[in-house]
Amino acid sequence: MNDTVATTPPTGTALIDRVRQAWSDVLDLDGVDQVPDDVNFLEAGGSSLLLIMLWEELEPLTERTLKVSDLFQHSTVRAQAALLADASGAEEPLTALGTRNRGGLLGRARRDQSPSE
Repeated sequence: MNDTVATTPPTGTALIDRVRQAWSDVLDLDGVDQVPDDVNFLEAGGSSLLLIMLWEELEPLTERTLKVSDLFQHSTVRAQAALLADASGAEEPLTALGTRNRGGLLGRARRDQSPSE
């Protein structure tokens, strides 16, 4: 995805699908069909570190700065999609901390897990 192109945040079912996909990626599941909609992220196999990686995946889906603590408080797919949908309509501008250049924790973690040649 090219972060320099302005895009409209997804809404409704598309937003839920994007949250499910982020969970599937972060939890390293075989597909989005394994992602429960109403189970707490930690109970679904997540951890505090994985929640930070999830935050990195979800934060670009909103026009506001999303805090990691928001994901602890809204800990299911449905709750996170509702949070993102609500935050997308807010008037609060992005801050410098809301920029998209955070080093790619998910990509780095996957590279670290790759077998060495």
